[in-house]
Amino acid sequence: MTPAAFIEKKSRYETTWRWWVLGTLFLATFLNYFDRQTLGTAIEPISKEFGLNNIQRGNLLAAFIFAYAFTHLLVGFVVDRIRNIRVFFPWMVLGWSASTILVGFARTYNALLWLRYLLGVWEAVNFPICLMVISRIFPAKERSLASGIFASGAFLATLAAPPVVIFLSNRFNWRYSFVVAGCLGLFWVVPWLCIFRRPEDRSENWGKYSLVRVAATESGKRNPSGIIGSLASIVKIPSFWGVALIGLGIIPSLYFATQWFPSFFTQSLGHPYNQALARKLSVIYLMQDVGLWVGGMVVLWLSQKGFSILRARKTVITVAYTVMVVSILAVTRIHSIHACVILLSLYVFGIGAFLGNQHAFKQDVDKKQVATVAALVGFIETGFTAFVIKGIGIITNQTADFTPVFFLLAGLATFAIFIVYFFMKPKWLDIQ
Repeated sequence: MTPAAFIEKKSRYETTWRWWVLGTLFLATFLNYFDRQTLGTAIEPISKEFGLNNIQRGNLLAAFIFAYAFTHLLVGFVVDRIRNIRVFFPWMVLGWSASTILVGFARTYNALLWLRYLLGVWEAVNFPICLMVISRIFPAKERSLASGIFASGAFLATLAAPPVVIFLSNRFNWRYSFVVAGCLGLFWVVPWLCIFRRPEDRSENWGKYSLVRVAATESGKRNPSGIIGSLASIVKIPSFWGVALIGLGIIPSLYFATQWFPSFFTQSLGHPYNQALARKLSVIYLMQDVGLWVGGMVVLWLSQKGFSILRARKTVITVAYTVMVVSILAVTRIHSIHACVILLSLYVFGIGAFLGNQHAFKQDVDKKQVATVAALVGFIETGFTAFVIKGIGIITNQTADFTPVFFLLAGLATFAIFIVYFFMKPKWLDIQ
């Protein structure tokens, strides 16, 4: 295509096309999280049917995260080099949808456990693919907002799951919720195939940052063809470790919110497992979505006011951290259900604002290997989180108290904010 033709196409299509693509990424992420969230929301009736204690609950909730983490070791390398993302991505979505449907037919605890492992394998591709696509079709100043919008699909799913899952569990059986959740994936394939077409014609950065194309014209220069060379080039970048260590501090809070909040309300606050609980959880998870959107919009607004993008992100992250820690520590002193709903809403708002900017940082480590960076970070942060989620089951089973968990999460968030200021420096980031 000639430069003139490219400019004409860009002026005609790109401005709106990238946002339509973002919509499909948002929907894929919604499905990704709705499927994984179903177990955390249905854990009460599942535990009653199979006679599970909190240690077994923790093992079941952590199974997905362990598989999800270890699959990240390879999935980013594959995604950065896949020639046809348009076809590859739908197969992964259909895979995790089938795994979710099969949970509805599981008859033993071990069957549930292995299906959760399988779900983790299929779902591991979502975030690397989404971040890679965003990095190639959005300019730097829009990436925090775009990252927040696509990631908010995850938290829209967490607020949609409680009323749907609890209704189906109480009205029919918990198994129906998994069948319904899994079937939703079938409807996503059509809009993705219709919208995500010819990205190389609609974004000049698609070919510029594609390892498949670059490898044909360049050898070496941080475009290693082998997996060992690829990993070695990334782990030498200080900002990679910064993003990964931030994840160690923030991702356990995310998974605690999505996997353990229902148990906290039923066990610590004595709330019945009913639609009233579903409404409270939906309000809380809505604030997580709001945090993602607001965090990204504030970064965009500050950058337009003259802030550097890095300074704008750090400003938002600092405010988000303060909201998180103050609210989660306050929960340890409060026993009112309604007060806890307010405080936990503030807590997840902070998680959302913090997380959207961490996703944006992942795209600034190595522009040609965004999916590999995201996957490696995912392996480190979710691998650690799996042990935390499993440990929460042990702690609460032994103490019947969530207070130590809240202090642990506040400490991890404090570690994350320290890493932001120590590692996230202009010389170690490629923000453009």
